[in-house]
Amino acid sequence: WYLHNTKQWYQRRVRATKPQPYYFEVHTSHEKNAGTTGPINVAVEGAIGKTDFGPIWSDLGKGSVKNFTALGSPTGLISCIELTMLTPDNWMPNKVVVQSEDNKGIHTKRYFYSNYIWMSSDPSKGVLTQEICKQGDTVYAIAVTTSTMKGADADHIWPSVIIKGTKGETETGILVNQNHDDYEKGVTDIYTFPGMKDVGQISCIQVVVRGNGDWLFDTMVVQRENQDPVTFNNADEVFVSKTGENTFCL
Repeated sequence: WYLHNTKQWYQRRVRATKPQPYYFEVHTSHEKNAGTTGPINVAVEGAIGKTDFGPIWSDLGKGSVKNFTALGSPTGLISCIELTMLTPDNWMPNKVVVQSEDNKGIHTKRYFYSNYIWMSSDPSKGVLTQEICKQGDTVYAIAVTTSTMKGADADHIWPSVIIKGTKGETETGILVNQNHDDYEKGVTDIYTFPGMKDVGQISCIQVVVRGNGDWLFDTMVVQRENQDPVTFNNADEVFVSKTGENTFCL
């Protein structure tokens, strides 16, 4: 018994001190001029500490998905990621997925969403540093059907959805699918967002629009993993826009 527990203690201690692998999946926005040659400084923070990897990301093209691997000291379960621009280029991240080894030796993914935020070391172009923290461990799927009415479709509106319920609210990342023309008339688009907060029983949604266009959808269906879908009907045919309230409730 003593030897067994001593071995377990030693294995945990080794895992807590030796460098661990971190895997980054970096999604850059499809917005015009969203890409950068870099470099970008990356740090992560978790339950037992913070690791600064230095300038490990570069050459992030518009609409690209790139993977990076780095070794760093253990942080435990990751809660936040901090990105710092080291170039006067513009860059707009869309999503970062981080997979690491936690204090039990199990690889765990964390999802971080950046909603239409320009970054640059030039303060006239964007923010220098952005810290993004995880919202939770719940998965939500959103299926939205764009109306067939004239002018219903949209481009460059960069919407996200605030899901509201009995336990609070959570905001998705940007509703965009890789290499796909979103928000087309009569088309149903489906988006999945892991890493969201559990809002309990869903009651309302608010669509946040960042571009200058407007968009008319017929229905938006929100479903938490392993639960029944909740359908919001746009019965009043309200166009959502940057200046609109864009809130729909049951």
